[in-house]
Amino acid sequence: MDEIICPDDTILKGVDASGNAICLPMVDIIPYEKPPPKGDVEAAIDFTWEILFLSPWELIYISIPMTVLATYGLTIYFIFKWIQRKFNV
Repeated sequence: MDEIICPDDTILKGVDASGNAICLPMVDIIPYEKPPPKGDVEAAIDFTWEILFLSPWELIYISIPMTVLATYGLTIYFIFKWIQRKFNV
């Protein structure tokens, strides 16, 4: 079996059906540096700024499901309180 060799500035990607080497040019890889983790205060400030600069349509889009969830939560809370008052001796 013949050894498949690519030129110096390329890298072997694979071999096609006829046995020819598929060589691609090498690219410079830029290392990805993760940003340092945010603290709790910095994350809260970023969240506040994101909320402040939402458009009116985005605020409406968020407020409708939040209102529904709040209604469900408060309904369950008041049902529990009603049951507690009813069975409290």
